Amino acid sequence: MPLRLYNSLKREKQVFTPADPKRVTLYVCGPTVYNHAHIGNFRPVIVFDTLYRLLRNLYGREHVLYARNITDIEDKIITKAGETGQSLSEVTQKYAAIYQNEAAALNALPPDLEPWATHYIPQMIDLIKMLVEKDHAYIGPSGVWFHVPSMADYGALSGRRLEDNAAGARVDVNTEKRDPADFALWKFAKADEPEEAIWPSPWGDGRPGWHIECSAMAAACLGQTIDNHGGGVDLKVPHPENEIAQSECAHGQRMARYWMHNGFLDMSGEKMSKSLGNVVLLK
Repeated sequence: MPLRLYNSLKREKQVFTPADPKRVTLYVCGPTVYNHAHIGNFRPVIVFDTLYRLLRNLYGREHVLYARNITDIEDKIITKAGETGQSLSEVTQKYAAIYQNEAAALNALPPDLEPWATHYIPQMIDLIKMLVEKDHAYIGPSGVWFHVPSMADYGALSGRRLEDNAAGARVDVNTEKRDPADFALWKFAKADEPEEAIWPSPWGDGRPGWHIECSAMAAACLGQTIDNHGGGVDLKVPHPENEIAQSECAHGQRMARYWMHNGFLDMSGEKMSKSLGNVVLLK
């Protein structure tokens, strides 16, 4: 009996057929390590651990490569470090270890590969270079931006039209964005930011935007086109949509053949989230 998966991109269940049965690839968006993960954050851990085990059973454990990243550079991490007086690495090492230990306590298998974003800055810069050279990105006063209208079918994953992304947005007539939906690929350093959060680039010292991290890590670890990309449904817009835009505009081929998204864990009928304050920690 063939394995059938719900492909979010096609909005239907499809028979899963890897490009190479001897090298089946799975990439899942991992945690941003600045605080404790709540039990809702562990839903994708369980869901994609189940898929990982199933793929290993079908194709052989030596033929499946599962990568789940660690985001260890991001605005929330910088804020946390400033609040606690710790270095960025102290914050990220602490919460990454807690996350890994708690995932293990759930009996989830560790991924085969666990790329940390700060280890892949050169690959991110190379990817941004490609996008600038192909006129999918431009340099502004505060950083490098991906120009969303440069991709004709942007929004295919979520089903949102470009005008939906811009709807309701406050557009400053002096903004450096060419379009309200444009998003940051590289952020120039600010005067009050720690040196640990700053890297050199051809456009100016700074750090990567969130979305470019997964595009670069997935390609570096698994290839420019992977079999399956997983994550939470809450990140369908904009994160994977932007991953697709970056990867496919740079490489000229699709990023993933199947896209999967797990649903929310609800608390009394509401999405569990730190912003709502209705979280339960695993411990």
